[in-house]
Amino acid sequence: MIVDTHMHSWLYPDHWNKPVMLLNQPERRRSWPDDKFKAMWDNPIEAYLEETEGIIDKAILMSLKTSETFGLTTPEDYLAGLKKRYPDRIEWCCAMDPTQPEAIPELERCVNELGAIGVGEISPPYQGFYFNDERAYPFYEKVQEMGIPLIVHAGPAHPKNLRMKYADVLRVDDVAIDFPKLKIVIAHMGYYKYEDAIHLAMKHDNVFMDCTWLTSLAGLDRKTIPKYLPVVFNPYIKLLSPLLQYWAETWGFTDKILWGSDWPATHPKTSLDVLLNLNRTLSEMDCPTVPQQVLDNMVYENWRQVYPGLAAPTEKSS
Repeated sequence: MIVDTHMHSWLYPDHWNKPVMLLNQPERRRSWPDDKFKAMWDNPIEAYLEETEGIIDKAILMSLKTSETFGLTTPEDYLAGLKKRYPDRIEWCCAMDPTQPEAIPELERCVNELGAIGVGEISPPYQGFYFNDERAYPFYEKVQEMGIPLIVHAGPAHPKNLRMKYADVLRVDDVAIDFPKLKIVIAHMGYYKYEDAIHLAMKHDNVFMDCTWLTSLAGLDRKTIPKYLPVVFNPYIKLLSPLLQYWAETWGFTDKILWGSDWPATHPKTSLDVLLNLNRTLSEMDCPTVPQQVLDNMVYENWRQVYPGLAAPTEKSS
């Protein structure tokens, strides 16, 4: 069973703060008519479902709250509506600012009434708070009590008015220590702070990583790279090196990485093909190969540690 553990859907202009979005665009785009932005940003779930038909068994939608930095906010009721519309193919996670007093009531509403199966992706740099801010601790306590995972974009990001001081992967350490039963997934392997994320996944039983977006960063999937921009084909820096470092530094555990596409940032099929056939790329670049079972588990098995309830009915009964 293949689960895309991290993907997105949103609508333009409904979910966008256009002035903030424009701030992050090159000057030549800022006078575009709205239909061009709609073609660029509109991301209905149907496009994903069509592309992944017969490939992905389940997809987990991540919520985003980046209105003041990236310009995008996906409403929880919108995501819950997609789950209701496509119950066999979609699950979803909710997101909010955990430092705010309204976060816990909204979390309870999303999980108990709307059916969210996790929290994510919480984004300290996009939302402007430190992940280990003690104001967020009651929220983390509630998430731990509910027994659901928390997915965090803990590493750096690109928006112009995003403050990089909040993009500190190592702050996950405090939360992992103080909430040892809370499963934490560091999105994008902490891009570009890979070493910090890898160390934390090795240090803590309750910390995992996902490898979303990395195939695109490595130049192996041009989906989000404009055709007129040059791309240095060097998968070693953004994909092979982080993965090899993780596998080289594991203390008996090779199963802490979950696969996800980060759609629309990558084509799910392309990402799967790259990872399942990674030994071919490793050999071409004179790098050490890894057991095929490790690669297969990253796609087919590792998600079960974080989302055990997603097993197909036939799997549960066997």
